Amino acid sequence: PWKYGFKSIKSIVKIRFGDQQPTTTWQIEAPQYYAFYSNVNPGRTASTFRDQATERRLGEFFMRRTLMFNGYADQVASLYANMNLQKDF
Repeated sequence: PWKYGFKSIKSIVKIRFGDQQPTTTWQIEAPQYYAFYSNVNPGRTASTFRDQATERRLGEFFMRRTLMFNGYADQVASLYANMNLQKDF
């Protein structure tokens, strides 16, 4: 998920546009936990080890509530318009 950095860009080597959604390594390895859009909806619980409703940030002791779209709702919510975020998580 975004907050754990598996989608973080390390460097851009090339950009390629396609007409189909790519399959990610996380989707192949654990599709029940990590879909293409992973971690946009903290209200979705699919994990057997813990849900995405709370998080502990690096350097912090206490858990905190995970914000929708990891706190970027104002900037990115329109990208997920008309999606079922329980299904397309």
